[in-house]
Amino acid sequence: MGTGTGTGTARAPPLRAAIDELSPDAFERSSFGTAGDLRHSWSMARWLLCALFLVGCGDDDGMVPPDPGTDSAMPDAGVDAFVPPPSTDHCEYEAPPPTARAGGEVSEGALQAGAAEGVFMAPVGSALGAYTARIDFLGDIDPPDRRFNDVAGTFTPSIGVESFPRVKALALTAGDETVVIVKVDVALADEVVLHRVEQRLEEANGQSFAGKVLFATSHTHSAFSQYTSNSILWVGLGRKRNQIADALVETMTEVAQSALDARQPAQMGIATNAAFDPDDTVTRDRRSENDEIAGGPRKDDWLHVLRVDATDGSPIAIAAVFGMHPTVLDADNLLASTDASGTVERAIEENFEDPVVVMHLQGAGGDVSPVGSGGIRCDGKPCYQFARAEMVGRNARDFILTAWSDAGEELAEELAVEMVTRHIPLGPDPDNFVVRDGALRYGAWDGFTRADGEVFGADGAILSPLDEFNAPYGAALCGESNDALFPQGQLPGTRSFDNPYRSCIQAETAAPLLGGFFVLPFEPMPACATTRTTVSALRLGDHLVVTVPGEPITLFTDEIRAQSPVDENHTIVVGFAQDHVGYMLTAEDWLARGYEPSINVWGPLEGEYIGEQIVRLMPLALTSERENGNTETTRWNAPPADDTDLPTPDTFPRAGEIEDPPWERLYVRGGEPLPSAQPPGTIARLESAIFAWIGEDPVAGTPRVTLERDVGEGVFAPVERRSGRVVVDHDLLLFHTPDPLIRESPDDPRTHRWAVEWQAVTWWGSDADAVADRIGVPAGRYRFRIEGTTYLLASDPFEVQPATMGLEVTREGDRVRGVATFHAPDGWRLLHPTLRSNEVFPANGEVEIRMEVSDGEPRTETVALDAEGGFEVDVPSNLTTIQVVDRFGNAGTWSAI
Repeated sequence: MGTGTGTGTARAPPLRAAIDELSPDAFERSSFGTAGDLRHSWSMARWLLCALFLVGCGDDDGMVPPDPGTDSAMPDAGVDAFVPPPSTDHCEYEAPPPTARAGGEVSEGALQAGAAEGVFMAPVGSALGAYTARIDFLGDIDPPDRRFNDVAGTFTPSIGVESFPRVKALALTAGDETVVIVKVDVALADEVVLHRVEQRLEEANGQSFAGKVLFATSHTHSAFSQYTSNSILWVGLGRKRNQIADALVETMTEVAQSALDARQPAQMGIATNAAFDPDDTVTRDRRSENDEIAGGPRKDDWLHVLRVDATDGSPIAIAAVFGMHPTVLDADNLLASTDASGTVERAIEENFEDPVVVMHLQGAGGDVSPVGSGGIRCDGKPCYQFARAEMVGRNARDFILTAWSDAGEELAEELAVEMVTRHIPLGPDPDNFVVRDGALRYGAWDGFTRADGEVFGADGAILSPLDEFNAPYGAALCGESNDALFPQGQLPGTRSFDNPYRSCIQAETAAPLLGGFFVLPFEPMPACATTRTTVSALRLGDHLVVTVPGEPITLFTDEIRAQSPVDENHTIVVGFAQDHVGYMLTAEDWLARGYEPSINVWGPLEGEYIGEQIVRLMPLALTSERENGNTETTRWNAPPADDTDLPTPDTFPRAGEIEDPPWERLYVRGGEPLPSAQPPGTIARLESAIFAWIGEDPVAGTPRVTLERDVGEGVFAPVERRSGRVVVDHDLLLFHTPDPLIRESPDDPRTHRWAVEWQAVTWWGSDADAVADRIGVPAGRYRFRIEGTTYLLASDPFEVQPATMGLEVTREGDRVRGVATFHAPDGWRLLHPTLRSNEVFPANGEVEIRMEVSDGEPRTETVALDAEGGFEVDVPSNLTTIQVVDRFGNAGTWSAI
């Protein structure tokens, strides 16, 4: 037991062990659409309470759970229900350093710019964010095996990589001002990480970067997480681990420094498209609850493109700003991926022959989902929808390149630049959340005064004070129609009322219960990270960039633009940046319900309060003086994570061995055991080559896999994209499997096995980059090259040959009608823009029809296939065979005999 099979073990995960003690029917599946979309039920709450929190139920003691349908189920509030005033003594605060260069004068200066990119790599096996469905049994994901990873803890471990999370930086200097925009493929920004990067840059450069770094994220739900200090968000990202947080800071700092070092004389232009993607081929509105509010239903349809070129016209960087939740991949995907945001960047960067740093920055992505098309048919889970994610990027490409071209019409070599950053206080002080010039505020925050049940007045306006959100320590999981998950955490007087406060659960109740159940070491409430956040305003000439520390909804972003000191075309809202407090909604939008109100902990006024602080900050970036934005509050000084539960990393003396046949439990896509560690000697286009080997413990590093091609006389060279980037991911899938899957003891040795898969189609950025050309990957000899932590090795070469077409032919006299098709039933790459790429799809382009006859000379005709792969030709009466050959040499044959 506990060896290679992954069945029973004395070292089972704590959560799984607890579940094993319960009836298998005790829990109903739950899922999170984002880091907080909990679909819970009273059935789940009852079992959680009975099994773990000693509330008691069933026949053992005669106690039954309160009836959620009656308010009388809650005890009368009184002195016994009093909650002491919140204390933040467990939080260590510090005065932030003054904003760099405060007190100077803002003036136009010659622009210098530099850009750089790198990869953020956490250990494979750590958790991916931000689907809480990945917490062990929650949700309906079905992991490929029952492996357990100490770093991930009670989260389902990641199993490999489709595309490495990128870190990209753009450094801008004009006059005496220098700012750095750092975009990372992670789920959420974190102000503690931001502060550490600023400090590291100051140490490296001998000058302050306080308030001058903009930390933006893609919000992909398939990136390595476990770096945030905000314990409230651990239910979506996993508990903080020092190795991962340190790696993120280190990589961000290195890439930012490389961008600073690369600065050169430059010019900048910004273009705006206020009618982006009108046919919803890239994105769509995903929040229906606010459709009746003024301004809805619609998605955020603003696109801004920032173009930075060298003074000789060569491109340096491109930043495209529009809102889109990168959630093509569902929670069942356990391969790290940049998702749709990454495909947008790749679609742009591979239009250039030299590397250009391309960033997708989020706009109002809180209620906007990716669309795409095509994809693959999935008969089960996991469903690796990387093909549909790619179409999102391809569909966005022309919009962005058009705006990039427009931005070239107004390139400026001199401009004024200023960035102002401010730390703002949040809870637990209710007086912070007074908005609309005092028109809206909270009522008592004492923990026991019951709400009156009245939310809106006769005229539909929100009644103030808002007495329902009586949550001095904060509350979450609001916005649904059920009662609170834990009855003792119900907001006073909200049980069974038909309003969005009904499902809220008070943080001081939820944290210790969920923390114990999910083995997440929550701090005392209120969570320190929820008591402060960070916002920034960045002036770039006539444009004003503002950051939102969370997920801005379209209607919220509309308000920011409407109140901006510059017009809408020159106001650029970047969401998911600097920090993360949840969804950013107006009060009316929060009260419209849905899962968006479930994450932010300070209720319906938190979003508006932060929005007003953003609007208040914006004018400071436009003055002629460089202000100090950090004068009004302190910031939280987060301690390192407690990683004492982690065992010593494994040694890997067998790294570099090729085990043939591979271990039968080695996971690869498809889930079937590999017959051989080496790829087949020959594969046809559209088929896959897979190579397996024994490697390192992921805690020590991740092997770099490169696809190589024989360029002559047995010399292999890396396959490169048009931009000069080497093919190391996106076209390759990297898998890891530990052996044993679950250890009996932390001291048990493990063997770490890896595998890589390449489907033989053209790589993105090849000479034939159109989807229609995917079937034309160059024939020849290929191999995989593995650069491990302590070893180098290469797979056996394998030959890629033309694919076989399917032909359906009908003959009527001397006329033949045919349809030419391809089929890659086991494939995962994008092969058609609208059809499923692992089902039959038509051949395309011009083909040669080669006709053999029983007596005489063969005939050849060139015809263009129609959209369904069809063709018609006249044939001789003594026809014996027809062979159809496309422009790449793929062929199919039909016999007339």
